[in-house]
Amino acid sequence: MKTETWINGRWSRVRASHRADLPALTVARAEELIERHPECGPAWRLLGSALVAMARYPEAAAAIHRAMALCPSDMLWIPLAEMGHLHKASGGYETAACWYRRAIDAAPDQAGARIYLGGVLALGGKLKEAEAVLRAATRCARGCRDEAYLNLGLVLRSLDRLDEAAECLATALEMDPSYKPARHALRDVRQALRGRRVPITRRARHPEAAA
Repeated sequence: MKTETWINGRWSRVRASHRADLPALTVARAEELIERHPECGPAWRLLGSALVAMARYPEAAAAIHRAMALCPSDMLWIPLAEMGHLHKASGGYETAACWYRRAIDAAPDQAGARIYLGGVLALGGKLKEAEAVLRAATRCARGCRDEAYLNLGLVLRSLDRLDEAAECLATALEMDPSYKPARHALRDVRQALRGRRVPITRRARHPEAAA
């Protein structure tokens, strides 16, 4: 019982430092937990994530591979996606996309892996491919569908399809009214649309109207 209490306490500390975006502290706490209980797969995953944040990629890859080996099959998509994050952070967008596709195969009904894939495709300039992946993410049964709509809206904005982008961003806000990135992006899109709808002759007479 004491051992279980110690593990739970240390795991809570690892997770808290990870959520607070404190990678050095996360590494220290994860290593403390793993030293005594090396079978703790989630600790290996967060260790890998923190090492990615500090650009310690070979160590991060080793930790994430260990997390995969310890992960139950129904959660395997998470460390698979983590490996995608590693390659994305190091500039390997094509390799990252391959790992995200593996994560999708491991959990087809989970929106998260599709959101990650759509994001890295967009970063690589593959906007039409990103749109298709993110539309599929909005239809997933599990995961953050509001984030899927946000990212789809951002891709549509990049494709200059502002009316569609506004619809997606508004949907994200309907799902989560406190979603600040969606609110900020929607403001941008709506202001751009208002600027476009000012007649060209009026813009010429009143340049400030288009500002």
